[in-house]
Amino acid sequence: MIKTARGIIRSLAVYLLYYLCFLISRNKKIWVYGSMAGKFVDNSKYFFLYCNKYCRNIRHIWLTDSKEIVQFLNSNGFECYHNKSWKGINFALRAKVFIYSSYITDVCNLAFTGGGFFFNLWHGIPLKKIEYDFTKGPLRYLYAPANLKGKLKRFSYSPPLTKKHDAVLTTSANLKKIFSSAFRVPEEKVLVAQYPRVTPFFWNEAELENHILNFENHSIRELLHTMKQFDHVWVYMPTWRDANLSFLTEALPDFEKLNTICRENKILFLIKTHIITEFNIDLSNFSNIKLTDRNVDMYPLLPFTTALVTDYSSIFFDYSLLKKRIIFYPFDLEEYNSGSREFYFDYNSIVKNREVVYSFQGLLQLLNNISDEKNDTKTQYNGFDYFTNTSSDFYAPVKFIKESIGLKDV
Repeated sequence: MIKTARGIIRSLAVYLLYYLCFLISRNKKIWVYGSMAGKFVDNSKYFFLYCNKYCRNIRHIWLTDSKEIVQFLNSNGFECYHNKSWKGINFALRAKVFIYSSYITDVCNLAFTGGGFFFNLWHGIPLKKIEYDFTKGPLRYLYAPANLKGKLKRFSYSPPLTKKHDAVLTTSANLKKIFSSAFRVPEEKVLVAQYPRVTPFFWNEAELENHILNFENHSIRELLHTMKQFDHVWVYMPTWRDANLSFLTEALPDFEKLNTICRENKILFLIKTHIITEFNIDLSNFSNIKLTDRNVDMYPLLPFTTALVTDYSSIFFDYSLLKKRIIFYPFDLEEYNSGSREFYFDYNSIVKNREVVYSFQGLLQLLNNISDEKNDTKTQYNGFDYFTNTSSDFYAPVKFIKESIGLKDV
């Protein structure tokens, strides 16, 4: 109760400072950016890189609580500050536009943002329900608390103001109603355009390698070198679970057997977990299995893979743009349906007539039969046009922001 009381007092102070900030004159030519957990990842990362290159009449500033990211971006010629430094706070108070991939708190303290324009690029195409559309699961209290106690708990931890957005980005006109409902914004404030994070999918190999050399850390460069040593690279990218954070040991119960089959077929099996997934098994002794750092940005590496293995993660929508093989592995579908979130769409209809395995043994069989594959079968793994678009126009969000804040597009 004391913890909740302290949280309520803190939230009240944030609300007060937030509304006082409306008295500050904000500069329409200062845009600040941030991403989940202070990392340099996802849609806001690639939009930041794009805008620095093509929108030089705007001052683009990355804010983070990571000293390493500040040093990294500054050393590469970008403007970046710690969001708790005097400069970081100063720009948060002066900027008109706040751009992020989850919540405004990814950029800076909510208290400094009153009067700004909040543009949420989000971080996925919603197969499963998100935000205010939650009807069950452990995170439901953040959006629809059942009683006064729940409301007080939410206000102390994550008050509604942290989930306020002026506009949201999605990839298809078919998803506008969902985004409008989930984020509580009018449909006219839901922009349909390409996700910036798929920018690397439109680059050739030389451009990809140049990007990795200049804008990614040493671990990604090492990983790319490793990937090139194998005939096939399969990447397993499952979504996280609301109710079972340690599900990976159920999905992959026998690493010895998995490694043997991958070795026999010259396959590198990459495992990329969600940032909050629990997985602490040491895989360093396996020759053909590699656990990537959970903070690694996989998007510039995905064009170098040959297949994606996933479950309910929206990564498969993005990956479909590469026209590569997609294997669905919903081994815990029943449990996920009962313990986690509901789906907007019928999952079985989404994966119908596609490659689906429901057991670890089934996954091993696919790996073991890789030599039987034919290149002309690739196209059957694509065709998610209802959810995606193939546009390579990444300027649309820039134009949308400028129109929204009354800034002339020059």
